[in-house]
Amino acid sequence: MSWDVCIMRFPPGITSVEEIAEDWDPPSLGTGREIRAALDACLPGITYTEDGWGDYEGPGFSLSTPVKEANDTPVTGATLFVHGDCESAAHAALAVADKLNARAVATGMDGFLTADSARSAFGTWRAYRDRIVGGGGSA
Repeated sequence: MSWDVCIMRFPPGITSVEEIAEDWDPPSLGTGREIRAALDACLPGITYTEDGWGDYEGPGFSLSTPVKEANDTPVTGATLFVHGDCESAAHAALAVADKLNARAVATGMDGFLTADSARSAFGTWRAYRDRIVGGGGSA
């Protein structure tokens, strides 16, 4: 079971995704090349598979992210699928969002992921995961 973090350039001034207008058209985060460069800068040692997935092993967690877009193709969002049991994953996600001049939302959150909410956001997800999979351990 993964903790999913979505990174986009959400409209300024809103405090949750529920406030996004139905006709909102998300702006580009950059090209496929720029997304991979941001991931490379924030996640040293990330590797890419032939089918376009980025895989990273961090301290106490791992993450995967699809980055299948061609080098010059605009990308409007990035999703990080986090596995493990370490809140440093939230800080890695925030670093990627910051590098892309964007904001992040995560599974189980009402608002946006911030440095102040990282511990509680990851803790809430971890408690949910443990309830669903029958207690403890990483999934």
